[in-house]
Amino acid sequence: MKKMEKNKIYLPLQGRIGNQLFQYAFARKLQLEMPDNPTIIMDDSDIIRCNWENSLMYYDLPNVEYIHESILENRFVMSKQYFLRKIYRVLTRKKNYMEKFGMENKLNPFFNKSGLFFCENGYMEQHLNVKKPIYIEGYFQSQKYFNEIKSDLLTLFDGTQFPDYDKYPGLHKLRERNSVCISVKVEHNVGSSMYDVCSMKYWEEAIQYIIKNVDNPLFFICSDNVDYVLEHLIDASKYDYVAQDKNKPVYVSLAAMSECKNFIIGNTTFGWWAQYLSKADNKIVVAPSKWMSVDMPIDLYEDGWHLIEV
Repeated sequence: MKKMEKNKIYLPLQGRIGNQLFQYAFARKLQLEMPDNPTIIMDDSDIIRCNWENSLMYYDLPNVEYIHESILENRFVMSKQYFLRKIYRVLTRKKNYMEKFGMENKLNPFFNKSGLFFCENGYMEQHLNVKKPIYIEGYFQSQKYFNEIKSDLLTLFDGTQFPDYDKYPGLHKLRERNSVCISVKVEHNVGSSMYDVCSMKYWEEAIQYIIKNVDNPLFFICSDNVDYVLEHLIDASKYDYVAQDKNKPVYVSLAAMSECKNFIIGNTTFGWWAQYLSKADNKIVVAPSKWMSVDMPIDLYEDGWHLIEV
């Protein structure tokens, strides 16, 4: 039986940049709590399989290693962690989101003692056992998992590390004006029975709220499909705006978004990270009153946000 090394954190990545940042942030928090600065080994095989990009590779992250094969299936198929994950998947199979969350909460103390951390949605307390190798699987979408190291994350995800970042189109305007980032996810959201919660009415109400509370705002419209947003969701001709540069990598655009002073976000982790990484004082964040159309544990909302009913 091949064993995982004690001074290592094993992290199979899932999703795109917003999800990846949540997963890394939690792993980084554990890394800083553990002795001897353990290496975070990130497996991006699932991302590659989905034909997505491992955006974390473009950041200068300390003491990380990337592998492109499934950690458990290919390296530790006979390990204790492999069998414990099998148990976890059997016990949570065919459960809805709330039932799965409840089961994870019950199993969590047992798994944590063995160095395993599972959480698909929401927030639950985690307990680190530094004597065990650490295996992380889930999305960990809550600032409670890593807010203690926010200053560290702001440094690690700062845009100035990217070549020619200061030449990003319109960046000087975002810095000088009362900029408002609008983040809209089109792919997977529009038309989805689960994700499509932000209608044209939501965006219009959110923009009007900003106009009433922000003097002479400049809107920065950001999306995986800016053309669709301008044609179907936001009549930007009525406003002063700039749009995300489609030719720039997504991680560079995220850094530019975070330079805004206020935010209108849809139910997208990409937009969530833009507002979280912003250093603006007294920022306004407008968000939809619900994140999903189904009953699911969500812990993404922060105190002080202005929520619009959807």
